Amino acid sequence: MPNRSSHSRSDTRDDIADWMRQRGEAVAARMTPQARAMAHELFRVAIRTGAAIPLATPMAVALAGAQTLMRDRRQASSPAARPQKAAAPLRRAAPPQRKPATATDPRQPAEPLVSSLAAGARGASDAFTFGLGDHLGAGLSAAGGMIQGRDFVSGYQDGMATARAQDAEDWRLHPYARVAGGVAGTGASLLVASPLALGRAAAGGARMAALADVTRLKATAGLVGQEVAGLTGLGALNGAAGQAVTDHVLGRTSPLSDYAGAALGGGTTTAALLATRRPQASAALGGATTSLAQDLFGGRPLSVDEALQSAALSGATSGLVSPVVARRVNRLRPSEKGKLGERLSEGRSQLRGDAPREGGKPRVPVGGGRVAIPDHQTQSGLYVEAKFGPSADLSKNQKKAFSMDPDGFRLDHFLPQDVGAAAATMASNYVMTAPRPVVKKEGSATKTKGKRN
Repeated sequence: MPNRSSHSRSDTRDDIADWMRQRGEAVAARMTPQARAMAHELFRVAIRTGAAIPLATPMAVALAGAQTLMRDRRQASSPAARPQKAAAPLRRAAPPQRKPATATDPRQPAEPLVSSLAAGARGASDAFTFGLGDHLGAGLSAAGGMIQGRDFVSGYQDGMATARAQDAEDWRLHPYARVAGGVAGTGASLLVASPLALGRAAAGGARMAALADVTRLKATAGLVGQEVAGLTGLGALNGAAGQAVTDHVLGRTSPLSDYAGAALGGGTTTAALLATRRPQASAALGGATTSLAQDLFGGRPLSVDEALQSAALSGATSGLVSPVVARRVNRLRPSEKGKLGERLSEGRSQLRGDAPREGGKPRVPVGGGRVAIPDHQTQSGLYVEAKFGPSADLSKNQKKAFSMDPDGFRLDHFLPQDVGAAAATMASNYVMTAPRPVVKKEGSATKTKGKRN
């Protein structure tokens, strides 16, 4: 077994001998002019650069110069070192970063019920506010940011971008909850704007509620097929006119597909009103029809969200306009109500294809030298009497003439709510095509309703 201690002592002696040899060389050369010159140069460089070189004594200065000179000589006498490519530093692979969980990641263990309810609540808010809830929220957030010194416009844009992204995620993850919320919001908007709610809240609400329960005279003539077709056609024309008016106000040009959709929605509103006599529900149906038809005819993806907002806006408009107009008409003087009833009755005759005859009012003998005076006589010879208002009734002579020839007379009885419903239908047709900022479902482009060029 080799003796380790002897090897260690021999290595130590070699190191000491090598050090003594270098020390001797340095001492022998320290007094040469070249060594002194090098030492002074090192000293000046140390002073100029602030390098930490131990040059405290003259001997240390001379020794440093000699050592530097000998090192330069050895490097000059040795063969040139081959340039070696620097080794690339070893880099430790970074651990894979885990994607942070987000509120919209379907793989994260989020509570589905809470997320679904939140999506439904946002859908209800959008429908109830006619699609303006996101804008209101973004505006409030931007206004709060101004207190902290942020710009309002950029804050508003950031808020809208966040709201649009959230709406898209709602449709992707919770479409049924979004639809249910939109339906609930639409119903809430119709309830708030309903004539009954307004009548109870406004002055004279009891009279408006009683007016809504008024029935027509029993002998009132019902609508015929020609009248239904004519009124539905007028509703379609009014829907297209609403599109044209909106385009003119906004300075835009909509495609024919939008006009076709607006016409279909207007006709649907009128037909539903004639069938149900419910202005709000009819307007809501027409608004949804307009939105879906414009998407379908224009080759765009159908947007249920936008249809619900259109239904809410149209229905709420109808609910606001109908009672106001009806109450206003009910305040007319009896003579004004009579003239209004006559004009409406003449319109019915025109829709039936049996225009009124020209001239004064006809006189119909009923016996005993007495006569009944109906409002007009049609081209076919039919006598027509028009009544307007909840308290209107036939006179004795008119009742006798009607009983003598029931087939020769037609009774038209109009009520203030008829005029209110007609005005509400026209108004709802115009707001159906109003521009509404709406986010499309995922996979479709984000569009603004009414801004198609």
